Amino acid sequence: MKKILVVDDESSLRKGIAMALRSKGYMTLEAEDGAVGLDLAVNHKPDLIISDVYMDNMNGFVMVENLKEDPETANIPVIMMTSAAQGAGAWKSEIAVEYLEKPFQMAKLVDVVEKILSRK
Repeated sequence: MKKILVVDDESSLRKGIAMALRSKGYMTLEAEDGAVGLDLAVNHKPDLIISDVYMDNMNGFVMVENLKEDPETANIPVIMMTSAAQGAGAWKSEIAVEYLEKPFQMAKLVDVVEKILSRK
């Protein structure tokens, strides 16, 4: 069973995403910020991480940079959710990162998840 980590400070969105993924047969882990997400990723090695960009404590970009520095987590694919999308322009990374612009349909997220996991 594929394991997906969902990192978002907005509880209702995080729980909604996790519920949608569980309904498709995925195991989910949830984190309310990048620091908790980083800890869960290091300890549980998910197959995919879905993360918000802008969060307190540690944002999604910093979390992914930290993941990239650890050989154990460097190749975990990431979907970054943001209302700014790539307009932020600050994202240049070797790690497999997809962007999903908020707001999005849950079906679109599930499609992107399945596309990424089918490549692994």
